[in-house]
Amino acid sequence: MISEKRQMTGQANVNATKLKALPIPLPPLAGQQCILAKLDALQGQVNRLKALQAQTSAELDALLPSILDRAFRGEL
Repeated sequence: MISEKRQMTGQANVNATKLKALPIPLPPLAGQQCILAKLDALQGQVNRLKALQAQTSAELDALLPSILDRAFRGEL
């Protein structure tokens, strides 16, 4: 692709026809499935962490009035 780029008015450009003709190596299907499984596992972890963060945030929001109440009564 580097050999096909052309500089035009300060901006690099690649011919779309030549770009379409460039071969793109792909891993074998088994490798693609392995990558997909890892990405799915990571997405599951992200979803669990988001849920935990939302739960923790809700718990902290619920504690704030109690903490403020204790602070105004001089108990902190």
